[in-house]
Amino acid sequence: MDAHDSEDPKQSTADMTVFVQNLLQQMQTRFQTMSDSIISKNILFQTFFKLLI
Repeated sequence: MDAHDSEDPKQSTADMTVFVQNLLQQMQTRFQTMSDSIISKNILFQTFFKLLI
């Protein structure tokens, strides 16, 4: 019998829930960073383009 067989299923579910929540939070942060970067580059491009006109 390994150590995981003796774990409380409720605790295991709670641990998995925390893990997934943390993973989703990290993904959200990374997507927000990418989005901010894209928007920033787009604004810079539009500003530069307006200077050329």
